[in-house]
Amino acid sequence: MVAHFPSLYPDELLYSGIARYHQISGNTAQKQTIKELFGDRLVCATVDLPSHLRHLSERLGSVYTVEDLIMRHTLYPYYSAFLPQEKAQTIFKLMSEGAPWGEVHIVLGIPASLIKLPTHLKYCRSCYASDISDYHEPYWHSSHQIPGVFVCPRHKVPLENSNVSYTTREKKFEFSLLSNVGTADTSSSIQINSDLLNHFVMVAEQSSQLQQVDRANMDYFVEFKQSFHDKGYITEHGRIRFLKLMREFNEYFSPKFLKQLQCEVNERQFETWLHKMVRGNDLMFHPLRHILLASFLGITNFKQRSSEGTPINIFSQVQKAELITSSVKEREGDLRTAIKDWDERDRVTLIEVQHAVFALKRQTLKPQRITISAVSRSLNRSKVPFVLEKCLNKLPETKLFLDRVCETTEQFQIRRLGCATTRLANRSIRIQGWRLLKEAGLNVPLREPVEMYYKMIMTG
Repeated sequence: MVAHFPSLYPDELLYSGIARYHQISGNTAQKQTIKELFGDRLVCATVDLPSHLRHLSERLGSVYTVEDLIMRHTLYPYYSAFLPQEKAQTIFKLMSEGAPWGEVHIVLGIPASLIKLPTHLKYCRSCYASDISDYHEPYWHSSHQIPGVFVCPRHKVPLENSNVSYTTREKKFEFSLLSNVGTADTSSSIQINSDLLNHFVMVAEQSSQLQQVDRANMDYFVEFKQSFHDKGYITEHGRIRFLKLMREFNEYFSPKFLKQLQCEVNERQFETWLHKMVRGNDLMFHPLRHILLASFLGITNFKQRSSEGTPINIFSQVQKAELITSSVKEREGDLRTAIKDWDERDRVTLIEVQHAVFALKRQTLKPQRITISAVSRSLNRSKVPFVLEKCLNKLPETKLFLDRVCETTEQFQIRRLGCATTRLANRSIRIQGWRLLKEAGLNVPLREPVEMYYKMIMTG
């Protein structure tokens, strides 16, 4: 059991608490601290979505439960707020039980997102001073590290960029103290347009709200749906007036503000993120985009979490379909019935395909490449009683999901390396080049992206 682990402060990142523990432990090497806390020297420092937290909780004598650590001291609440419940539970389990470095981010689609992670850890000078006054030391705040947050939600002033890298790729086992950064000239204030301060404050406050476990109970979707009708964005035939929507969305926020948030909406394009989000043609959208759309529609609060801490899916595919079709009059004829049947089949098939993909990815002992054929073989035939490959042209939601998750040879080999690394670490076997390749079932020469990942593991 680990003694003298510091109490975690309100809104403090677990990363910050571990950095403070390393300072008081007297350990000379960060890996020694990691070994004490996690029982494994290979657990990587991760700012936002750390893993292996069950091991940490156990070694702390359950002073902090896994749920305490994840829900109060990571960015899981923010990223899980709009996820389907099963996906959120998958992420929670990966963070609890352990995952190869970067896997949680990959499952959430963060590396592929146009909204990039911050480059450096951020802090507020006012919070820095008040934390010293209240707790005798400063610490890294969770709410300051959220993508798109450039002002402090409490003090409403621009945040400072520290010299500590947000991504730990270069220093995978290093936890940096905010007190070592200080407020020296090495930091720089984030530049924002003062005319847009209210928008930046809104994003910071709403992002911070998503970090809270207990929120006001509000039917977000009902407000979303009603607001779309009230503002005239849906015609009497159920079509969306996208030109009007994009124009007024840009006028409300300004293109400059949206560009800084990496959420531009180009009115000359026919398929922006706003199109996809309103149509429901994608499975996951960055929480920042939910915040922007909700603010534009005048929705200022989000739905409360369930008692288990698992987010409620408030933007389900069925609800999105209702939004588009609610004002469409019933039509007669077989054609209408056939279309409705395939829409329902697409919805059911998508759920079954998601289950199949998650099951395949959990096979870490003998990983199997994610392909359409492999997914098809794993489906519940009582719910998908047709040949998937031959019907994808009628299943747009399912096809879109499969296009995103099916693996190339290189992606599969990278996943095999990650699984092999975890298996060796779990058996306390030293990771050597030949042993890792053998465990992963790979031979040299490796393809370039696979070799890069292999070298990253070996130098880590």
